[in-house]
Amino acid sequence: MLELLSPRKIQESLYRKKLFAAGIKGGWNYCLDHAWLYEKIDKYVQARSQELFVVLDVGCGNSMLHTFLEEELHLGIIGIDRIFGKCPYNERDRRMDLCIEFSKENVFFKNNVDIIYWCSAIEHNTIEEQKKCVQESLRALKPGGSFLATFGYAKTTHYFEPSEQTNLSKDDAKMIFGVDWRDRVDFDEMVKEYKEDIMDLNTRHFKRYGTHEYQFLVAAAEIIKQN
Repeated sequence: MLELLSPRKIQESLYRKKLFAAGIKGGWNYCLDHAWLYEKIDKYVQARSQELFVVLDVGCGNSMLHTFLEEELHLGIIGIDRIFGKCPYNERDRRMDLCIEFSKENVFFKNNVDIIYWCSAIEHNTIEEQKKCVQESLRALKPGGSFLATFGYAKTTHYFEPSEQTNLSKDDAKMIFGVDWRDRVDFDEMVKEYKEDIMDLNTRHFKRYGTHEYQFLVAAAEIIKQN
C-alpha cells in the first residue's frame, strides 16, 4: 500500500521517540522516513520466529538509521549504493557492503531477501528507472518478503533540481509501485501539518530550500511479495 506520512502521527510514534532519544538525524524530512521504516521493519521481524534475516538497504549513503537498526534490532544489514551516490564515497564506508547499480547489476540476490528498503533513495532515479528498481527489488525478495520505500510525493510528477530527485504524482506512484493508496491523499491539507513546524519540519525545510512553499511531501510504499 501507499501512504502519505503524517507529521502529527509520526510525532506521537514510539519509534520516532526512540530515534530522537538516540540522536538519529538526516535530511530535513528524515524524521518521517526513519520512524516509518523503523516501525515497519521492527514489526516484520517481531512477527516471525526465524533468527536470521537478510536485509538490504539500497541507496544506503551515510544513513544513521542503518547502524541504528543493526544495533537496536540485532540485524546484519547489507548496504548497497552506486559509485556516484548522493553523499561522498568516503562517508559510506561503514554502511556500504556492495557498490553496484542495483537495478542493473544485481547478480547476488534472487528470491533470498527478507526485507529490502529504500530510505529516500529510490527518488534519485527517473520514472523508468524507479520502476526497474521496484521490479528488481521484488525479484530479490523471498515470497512473503517486504519491500519498503519512502519517496517524494507531489501534485504532478516532476524533476526537482535542488534535491536531484523525481517526485511522483498520485497516479504515477500507483503505476511505479503497483499498489493503491491506503487513504485519500490531499497535498494541500498535509502541507498544513508541515507548516505547524512539527518536529521542526517547516524550519528545516526553509533552511534547506529557502522557501515555505512545498514542492513535495514524504510518502511511503509497502509491498509484501506474493508466492
